[in-house]
Amino acid sequence: MGGTSFKLDWGGMDRMLGSAVTKARQGKAAMAEIGEMLTSSTVERFDTSTAPDGTPWPVSQRAEREGGKTLVDTGRLRGSIGYEASPDQVVVGSNLVYSRIHQLGGETGRGHAVTLPERPYLGISEDDIKEARAILADHLVSILGGSQ
Repeated sequence: MGGTSFKLDWGGMDRMLGSAVTKARQGKAAMAEIGEMLTSSTVERFDTSTAPDGTPWPVSQRAEREGGKTLVDTGRLRGSIGYEASPDQVVVGSNLVYSRIHQLGGETGRGHAVTLPERPYLGISEDDIKEARAILADHLVSILGGSQ
């Protein structure tokens, strides 16, 4: 070949990429880190009384009457927030029976005589998305053997 050219020598790049793909499939550590972050973010919402999108929760009658905060009277719901991580997903939530009614709102009490407004505490904020992306980027850099 006349003129000019260059040669690209993969030098084991195919093996490195294969190893990286295998490690990426074992992403439970990244999902666990994201789970920790999302759990922390969710718990903070009880301090700020805000939904993941930043809107304030309606003040509860108890909080209004006693001058307290909504959904933090006993702290049980707040303390029940946890996560389960697998290699390809993370689930954040509460296992308390009444957690759903506080998240979604609805009729409750004897004869469904009480209507609770929704007070979303579960969800992903814009800041959560940015943080999750940063965590994934750090894990990918680590998998590829580099540093940021």
